[in-house]
Amino acid sequence: MDYKYQIKAVTADAVIFSIIDKKLHCLLVKRGVSPFKGKWALPGGFLKRNESAEEAFLRELFEEAEFPSTGLNYWKELKSYSDPKRDPRNTEDYQIISIAYVGITNQEIVDNSNIKILGGSDAIEAAMVPVKDVLGSFKKEIAFDHIEIIQDAIQFLSRKIEKESIALNFLSTKFTLSELRNVYEQLWGVSLHQSNFERKINSIENFIIKTNETKLTGSNRPAKLYTKGSAQKILLINNI
Repeated sequence: MDYKYQIKAVTADAVIFSIIDKKLHCLLVKRGVSPFKGKWALPGGFLKRNESAEEAFLRELFEEAEFPSTGLNYWKELKSYSDPKRDPRNTEDYQIISIAYVGITNQEIVDNSNIKILGGSDAIEAAMVPVKDVLGSFKKEIAFDHIEIIQDAIQFLSRKIEKESIALNFLSTKFTLSELRNVYEQLWGVSLHQSNFERKINSIENFIIKTNETKLTGSNRPAKLYTKGSAQKILLINNI
């Protein structure tokens, strides 16, 4: 008896962002297998039997990049990708659909000796790559439709940080207002007026909490340190 429906396979892909040296970075792995052997891609792979997409996302992240879920400050299902042309393994009878997850970590975690970003599984290398390069000079080295997924993930986060406090997940436990402003600038792709930004940030109740500590900035001037507040919902529209 002929089966009238095309066989579907499902993968989970991880779009992990961090801000390193003030620049937005994305975690990529170099593929050690076909298709696109030697090209760079998002960590990801096929769901196993009786495994959810979220479980596969976290497993593949560790297997391919040796990056554990404890290294993530935030993660969320992004969207599914089902274009029949997205994977060269697709045929008339077989199609691979991907469910993408977006995650956030910070430079402190990435630099921590307990969190190793190394190639594993069918990946031969893993690295945090500046997003500017990924979407620019590095673009032709990216496999599948992963450029589209990365762009969608950035757009998703750029909207989220307007109404939720997740921008703080890019930062260390204690941070300066300049570091927080840089998160918004990196995701929005704009330069923000320092005074206007700080006035707006300080007007949001329980978003950030000022400490009695300071740290030296690049100009060797002490900057006040803040910690994360209890507010989950905020309003900071991209017009400041």
